[in-house]
Amino acid sequence: MIGTDENRAVLHVEVIFWSGKRKIPPSLVSGKYCPHFVVTGTTEYLGVCFLDGTECTFDTPALGNAQPLYPDTIDYAPLENNAEFLIYEGANAVGKGRVLGRTVPYKVKQQRKWVPYVPNCIYWPLGDPPGNGCRHL
Repeated sequence: MIGTDENRAVLHVEVIFWSGKRKIPPSLVSGKYCPHFVVTGTTEYLGVCFLDGTECTFDTPALGNAQPLYPDTIDYAPLENNAEFLIYEGANAVGKGRVLGRTVPYKVKQQRKWVPYVPNCIYWPLGDPPGNGCRHL
């Protein structure tokens, strides 16, 4: 489902970061934490970026919303509801998680752009009109 709106869905997840794997827990609220999820039973790294979430402490569940980073080139279908995954930073597993749900982006219908009517001539503002009454641009 590469390139579809479902592949761009924001993932609502519950995550647990393990103590001893990182010095401090990541900030899910900064919008800068971009790990990989690897769904249990697969080997494909699925890059995501956390948009927001609760404050993390080690070995305690936290909630967050993550967005797929490569929806036009990678299939995120394995991250379906209730899918369990490991959280990787490079080659290191730093935690685990579960998909609680997905929000498919709302497609906004583009409005037609209003273009004002521009005549092909401008009327002479003062006195008698020159020639036929129009000055062509």
